[in-house]
Amino acid sequence: MFSSCFNDKGNYSYSVINDIEIGEEGFSEPYTVRTDVDKLNIEPVIISTTDPNLNENYTYEWVAVSTLKSPSTRYTLSTDRILNYDVKLPADEYDLFFKVTDTNTGLVFSNDVSLTVNGSYTRGWMIVGNDDAGKLVLDMMSISRDTLHLKNILKAGITHLDPTFVWVDNSLDSYDEYIYVCTKHHTYRYDREGLDTAEELQIFDPDSKGYRNNIVTSDIQRVKEKRSMFLCDGYAYVNTTLNEGEFGSPNNYYLTDAGYEYFSIGGKIACNRTGEITSAAAIDQYVLYNTSGKKFCYLRPLAKNMYDLLDKDSEEPYSWDTTKDFAPNGLEYVTTINSLFSSGQSATILRNLSNGKYYIYTYAITRQGGVVTKGGRYEVSTAATGFGESTLFSMTTRQGYLIYAVDNTLYGYDFRRNNHPVVLATFPDEEITAINNDIISEQQMEDNFYIATYKKGAEEGRGGSVRKYSVADTPEQINITEELVWKGFPRVVSLCYKQF
Repeated sequence: MFSSCFNDKGNYSYSVINDIEIGEEGFSEPYTVRTDVDKLNIEPVIISTTDPNLNENYTYEWVAVSTLKSPSTRYTLSTDRILNYDVKLPADEYDLFFKVTDTNTGLVFSNDVSLTVNGSYTRGWMIVGNDDAGKLVLDMMSISRDTLHLKNILKAGITHLDPTFVWVDNSLDSYDEYIYVCTKHHTYRYDREGLDTAEELQIFDPDSKGYRNNIVTSDIQRVKEKRSMFLCDGYAYVNTTLNEGEFGSPNNYYLTDAGYEYFSIGGKIACNRTGEITSAAAIDQYVLYNTSGKKFCYLRPLAKNMYDLLDKDSEEPYSWDTTKDFAPNGLEYVTTINSLFSSGQSATILRNLSNGKYYIYTYAITRQGGVVTKGGRYEVSTAATGFGESTLFSMTTRQGYLIYAVDNTLYGYDFRRNNHPVVLATFPDEEITAINNDIISEQQMEDNFYIATYKKGAEEGRGGSVRKYSVADTPEQINITEELVWKGFPRVVSLCYKQF
C-alpha cells in the first residue's frame, strides 16, 4: 500500500491580456480603385481593452493579397496605422488586410476587406477603327470606374493598316495574356495591361511546312476556360499544347487512310456561350462550314482533326451536307452569327449561286461530342432589302430576330415567320460601319447590341459614333430603344468587350 503528499508552492501572478478589436468602419464595403489614378485612404477604429489611448508598443501593416491573377502574391502597402496610399498595384482582385501586432504579447489582430484594382484598360469597350489613311486607331471606352474615352491606346509605335477586328480573352479561370490586333495584312498581340509591347503572331503553314508571319486572322473564339480557336489564312488552329505547341499544325482536316485531308473553311466559328452563364461546364465544341465540300463539320473536345456532322434521318429540316438538298454544287458560305437565343443558337448564312437565293441555317451546339441540334433552314425573302449587300449581322436574344445593316439603314428581320424586314433606324449623312451583339459583357442576358456609324468631314477624321440599343422584341414586332451614344471615334470597324 502506497501513499504520498503534494505541497503546492506555486506563485500565481495573473495579468490581464490586452484584447484589441478593429472596428468595421472602413472594412464594411469593398473598394474599387484605379492604379496610377486613385488614392486609398482608410483610418481604422482600434479598441483596446487595457490601452484605450494606444500608448503601448504596436506595429501596423497593410497588405494586399492577390486572389485572381497571381493568387497569394503579397504587396505591403504601408506600415502606418492610417493608410494613405497612392495606388500602384497591378490591376487585379485582392484581399486587403490590416494587421495590428501587440509587441508586448506578440498577439496579432486583423481585419480585411475586398479590393478591386483596375487599370486604365482593365474593363470596357475596345473600339477599333481606321483613319483617313487606313491606319489602325484603337480607342477604349473605359468603365473601370467612371466612363472615360481613352484615345490611341496602342503604345508600341507600330503602324497597322486596314484593321479588321480586335480580340481579348475574357476567361477568368485561365486567360490569355494578350490582346490580338488583326488586320488584312498581319496579326499582332499586345500585352493586355499596358498595350505597350507587341509581337507578331506566327503560325505553322502546312504548305511551306514551317512557321511564318503576315498572318491574316478572320475569327477567334474561346468559350470560358476551354480551348481557343483561331481562323487564319483559311486554316483553323487550336491554341493548345496538344498540337505541336502554341500554334502547331492546323485542325481543318479529315484523318484518312492516306493521311491528312485538308479542306477550306468559312471565315467564322460557331460556338455556344450559354454554358458560360448557366453551368460551370462550358460547351467545348466548335462548328465550321467546309467550303470545299459544302457541308458542316465540327471539332470535338480534345480532338486534333475535324469530323462531318451526320444527319439522323430524312425527316429533319435539312441536311448538314448542302449538296444533298441543293445538288450538285451545294451552297456557298457567307457568314456565321452566334447568339444566346434558344439555348445558344448559331446561324449560318449560305447562298445558292445558281439562282442568287440566300438561306439561313440555325442550330445549337450541345455538350455531347458530335451532336448539334438542328433548328431550321429559312429562305431569305426577296423583300429583304439589301440583304445580299450586307456584311453586318446580329441576332437578338429573346426572339432570335436578325438585325442587319445596309449603308445608313438598320433593319430587323423576323425570318422564322417569313415576315418582311422592318426599318429600325436610319442615319442621314452617315454610314453604318459595325454591329456588335453583346453576348460577352456583364449585360449579356439583357438583349443589347451596339452599332457604329461614321460621318465624313469631322475634325481629325473622328466622325465615328457608337450607339447602344436595348431590344424589347415580342413575337409580333421588333422594338429597339437607344440607350446611349458615344462620339469622337475614327471610322469604326469592330467593337470588343474587355472584362478584366
